[in-house]
Amino acid sequence: MPGEPSRSTLIDVTNQQLHSFLSGRLEGSSPDQLCDIISARSLQLRNVAKPYGTPTPASRKAVEAGSVTLADGVVLQVDEVEREFTLAISTRFGIDEIQAFVLLRSFLYNEGLSNNGGSTDKGVVDELIAAITPFYYSERLFVLRALIPLFRAHENTGDSIHAVATKCLPRILQDSHQFALDLITEYLHKTEMDIPEVLHADARIASRWAKQNMKEQLVTLEVLFWTVWGYVPCDGPLVVRIFEAAYNTNLGSSQKNSTLLLDDEGNQLQHDCAALWILVTVEVLELEKVAEDGGIEISATPSDKTFYPSSPESLRRIHEIVTSNLSSQHACTHLAWAFVLSRLTSKAGQLKEIPESYRGFLDSLHPHHNRSKEREPSHVLMARAAFSPEAGLFKLLLTLLTTSPLFVTSVAWKTGSTVTDPNAIAFRSVLKGFGHCNG
Repeated sequence: MPGEPSRSTLIDVTNQQLHSFLSGRLEGSSPDQLCDIISARSLQLRNVAKPYGTPTPASRKAVEAGSVTLADGVVLQVDEVEREFTLAISTRFGIDEIQAFVLLRSFLYNEGLSNNGGSTDKGVVDELIAAITPFYYSERLFVLRALIPLFRAHENTGDSIHAVATKCLPRILQDSHQFALDLITEYLHKTEMDIPEVLHADARIASRWAKQNMKEQLVTLEVLFWTVWGYVPCDGPLVVRIFEAAYNTNLGSSQKNSTLLLDDEGNQLQHDCAALWILVTVEVLELEKVAEDGGIEISATPSDKTFYPSSPESLRRIHEIVTSNLSSQHACTHLAWAFVLSRLTSKAGQLKEIPESYRGFLDSLHPHHNRSKEREPSHVLMARAAFSPEAGLFKLLLTLLTTSPLFVTSVAWKTGSTVTDPNAIAFRSVLKGFGHCNG
């Protein structure tokens, strides 16, 4: 506390402030300072499942001994009052004890708390927990959000933090493909999470937890979008995993705690998740690349194995997933996949010989005779189905572009949306590319 010789940016700079620095909303930090701030919390930024860790005997022992070493090497003393508060925070949120201490110090430094006279009786501890909960929930969201401007800047050489992103992202995400898979795994885990036992007694607190869980799902999807936007190649297994997650959760509407998400805020969160899933599933199909001459390669020895059409087994599985659900909310993805099939069919028609690994799948897409009547190619049938009035494609697009916080900033403000960057250029680019390829 005051008088200690060392300062730590882990305490002085919140995750929200870091996001503001990276987004250009706050000034005053040089690229080197930003890299130092990011470096100190690389493990936290990488750990999408447990950014604040879990309680450990080693961390508890350090807190109880009164001296902790933070991730940036700064050593701080823990007094008796802080120890009691830290352990209470760790227990309540199920987080690592040293992380709980950092959270406490950061909260007191950046938010402040009324003087408790050094008391640690139950009433004061409960008051602290109530006061720090919004701060903790916000910081959890901004752990994820801090990655978004880094991904965006990495793809834009003109961005003011392009150099920071280029330097820091490889350090944070030592295996970017695995990181994308971790995001999907954690998202699915959150849809199935039970409310913590410690929160069951208070329905209001339980509802708040369920909303926070849903907000974290939404921001996880945002990070996934920016991860696949350009940083991680969309290979076959990754695209399959994304489609399985999107369709198995019905675009995020299948929630373990759905009964706590029935109000306006809960409904908005689910609508926003569905909109993001639509963007993600269309984006990973890389329609503009597919549309290019030579964009698709059908070969037993493809030159680019990181592009999903190089995996015939993945193509088969994606087709199986897309054609298994024809509901209106999947209309955009349905039509996007029909376009991919049209390009695959066209490419196959130019080849003298189809590789054996592709033959079964491509044959299933070609016209064939059924009861003596020629059947149209799969992509034609799928496109016709997507454009039918029953599919509601145009209604879905109109709803997205006029009522979704992802595309309308004023709606985001009005609804208090959790979407990090309403009306982002990349969101519009996905639908623009979708329109051009299917125009």
